[in-house]
Amino acid sequence: MRIAISINEVLRDFIGQLIYTYNKYVSPRIDIKENDVTDFNLIKHFPFNSINDLNRFIYTEASLEIFGHADQLTDGIMNQFNNFITTIKDGEEHQIELVSREANKSIPSTFFFLSKNACRAESIRFVTDSINEWGDADILITANPDALKNKPNGKISVKIKSYYNEDIKADFELGSLLEFMKDENLRNTILNTKIINYEEI
Repeated sequence: MRIAISINEVLRDFIGQLIYTYNKYVSPRIDIKENDVTDFNLIKHFPFNSINDLNRFIYTEASLEIFGHADQLTDGIMNQFNNFITTIKDGEEHQIELVSREANKSIPSTFFFLSKNACRAESIRFVTDSINEWGDADILITANPDALKNKPNGKISVKIKSYYNEDIKADFELGSLLEFMKDENLRNTILNTKIINYEEI
């Protein structure tokens, strides 16, 4: 079974670092906290003149600071992830891949983030559209509401809860990737779930 895990808001504190970087470089500053970002359409929270200006800032002008210098979402989560990869690899039943929506300079910046945190993932996939986070994965663990809303038939969605995805449905909802990695019973429940589509009934 192929398990895809999103980087942003699962392993990396993307929203917190975007707020910090925006207020460092753009005037006037905005008084916003992570729990204020309740919509994944980020231009509603970061007042650029256009979506193109927002994307230029995120993926070109400030990408190293936003993607490369971001903190881990939770202290030590990358060490836990590396241990988890080893456990899964020893079992030889499942494949783990990291997936992230990236463009332009955010790709090398993300490699820097993974390198500085000593990530040992062997498979990393970049996409330009959130919907494509699924790829050929059987399970997607993500906070991305667009990816969750576009789950293909027969796949299993695992939502990592965030302020901007509270109203999005998923097969499973977790507060953190740590729950999936540490709770073997929960993990087995997720991995052994069979999704029945309406046309199969």
